[in-house]
Amino acid sequence: MRVGFLTPFLWERYGPLWVDLVRALGADVVTPAAEDVLAEAQRLSPEAGLLPLLARATLRALHDVDLVLAPRLLPEGSEGPGSGQDPWVADLPTMLARAEAGAASIAGIPAQTGPAVEAMVIPLLTRIQRDAGRARRAWDQHRVVASRPWRPSPAATPRSAAKQVAIAGAPWWCAPGIVTALARPGEYLGGQHQLDPATLRAEALRWRPDLVEADAEALGAVRRFARRADVDVVRLVVDPASAAEGWLARRAAELAGDRLELAWLPDVLDLEGLLRAALPPDRASDLP
Repeated sequence: MRVGFLTPFLWERYGPLWVDLVRALGADVVTPAAEDVLAEAQRLSPEAGLLPLLARATLRALHDVDLVLAPRLLPEGSEGPGSGQDPWVADLPTMLARAEAGAASIAGIPAQTGPAVEAMVIPLLTRIQRDAGRARRAWDQHRVVASRPWRPSPAATPRSAAKQVAIAGAPWWCAPGIVTALARPGEYLGGQHQLDPATLRAEALRWRPDLVEADAEALGAVRRFARRADVDVVRLVVDPASAAEGWLARRAAELAGDRLELAWLPDVLDLEGLLRAALPPDRASDLP
């Protein structure tokens, strides 16, 4: 069996675990070539937003696969304002299957390691490997890693002479590659991607208990950075085609005031630049 992955979205949080699990089952791992994703993206309209565009382009670029594993950007059953009202965020696997009806079968998986993985893993593993004993052994080998909540790598020490800019936004727009691509001369960019998502969510939920996880992570970062004297600017990454991200920007302004700067994705990164930044480094280098 050939199992494909949607790598532009939170890959660092869930990808390594699932690649290891799929290989332990004896299946082939397929990730999209960057030039294929770019070619497919250029055939799609960005009017519905960059997240659906990248998701559909990535799916189309997965050739000859039997199953695609797509991250659930919100836990199943999440309800709330903002991203909770965006069907592509609330249920990416289902929306992708509807938009690309002729594609391979799509299964949703948690977008990061943690307890949610164990609740759904065995039925999916036996879908990939019918030998239930082998599926169980593969899971037993990876259970400890899978159950441990994802944490980012430690942040580098900022340069004291640089302008201190803290990046925040929807978690999939705060991947390390995208943050690096947003740097300007004379700036040190830190931000949301360097902090524990669970801590940021807790920070925001003290302010607004009705937030869904993705918005809580972003707004928790904004709230934290806005209180720090060593942060000069809080730069919020926003897709202007997304109504949910517009809602997020308005809530961020309530928290950060005039220290908030909006980075509109089409203005700061063109489609190819965004694709290079969103793909894992080993595939981004495929682009000519």
